[in-house]
Amino acid sequence: MLFDHRGRGSSEGERISLGHLETVDVTAAIEYALSRASDVPLGLIGYSMGGAVAMISAARDERVGAVVADSPFASERELVRTLLRKQIGPLHGPAAALSERLLPYDPREVEPLKEVAKIAPRATLFIHGLRDRTCDPEDSVRLYEAAREPKELWLLEETGHCDAYFLDREAYCERVATFFEECL
Repeated sequence: MLFDHRGRGSSEGERISLGHLETVDVTAAIEYALSRASDVPLGLIGYSMGGAVAMISAARDERVGAVVADSPFASERELVRTLLRKQIGPLHGPAAALSERLLPYDPREVEPLKEVAKIAPRATLFIHGLRDRTCDPEDSVRLYEAAREPKELWLLEETGHCDAYFLDREAYCERVATFFEECL
């Protein structure tokens, strides 16, 4: 099953929450998928925010058998602060603090780094391009280190944010398919 989170692609809405509300979307997708085929193993694959949301969702729902997180962030709060620092420089601190106060949720609740260990004994594959300028590749390293076995880390030298698939589609699909076949 393939779906778009709220405010993305063909889904309704205009706003995203960088993970807080999107976990509700994943829960609904899991419910729907299992209502159609409850005897089929369930794995999640997500890209960028979707990878972060897939990890949080799997940590909270044992029906998820395995996760592939491609270019995820480790902490929404850290990601936003880093991106603001790049965009507006020294004013990023006050701007981030103000934006956090305006949110209808606490961005510290969207922190895959705090939840990734709960996925085990189910497997997680982290994929990240080392030229990613949106989500720091070190986030996948930190997530991998915090995760418990079974886990895999696939870092690619020549690619950026969510670009591993485009570098070598056949190799990417084979690696992800093999991971799911072995872990589900």
